[in-house]
Amino acid sequence: MKNLRKFIVVALLVASPISGMAADKQEVVDRLLEVMKVEKQLSGGFEAMTPVIEQLANNLQLNATEKEELVNIYRDWFINDINRQNIIVEMGALYSQAFSQQEIELMIEFYATPVGQKLVEKSPALMQAGAQLGMQEAERAQPKLIETLTPFLEKHQIQ
Repeated sequence: MKNLRKFIVVALLVASPISGMAADKQEVVDRLLEVMKVEKQLSGGFEAMTPVIEQLANNLQLNATEKEELVNIYRDWFINDINRQNIIVEMGALYSQAFSQQEIELMIEFYATPVGQKLVEKSPALMQAGAQLGMQEAERAQPKLIETLTPFLEKHQIQ
């Protein structure tokens, strides 16, 4: 019984600083996501989807009214069905796994600078432009993909 008490006391002494470190790291990760304005970026994330929706509307050959209806469906879905808070929690876990507390603190220092804030401000538009470039390149290369896929689809009788 005496040994059990010693074990419990030692376990509690060892576990307390570890759980404190985990809480400290979580606070640092939360601060990083705050200084990166992740919540604001996610809220504005619908604009990043716009090129994909535009491409879909073009592929479906929708007129202006139909295109607007399609955009509204996606906007409604994005606003009402995407759990942005869950995404933020999961992103925090990813940052926590990928970076040490010290690295996260250094990132916070960077993002708190004017250049860091400019990066935060410009990133959504840059990501959207990058996605658009990727879609344009995929469109350009699509005939080659179709040419390469056709024999495979025919071989496996896929329509």
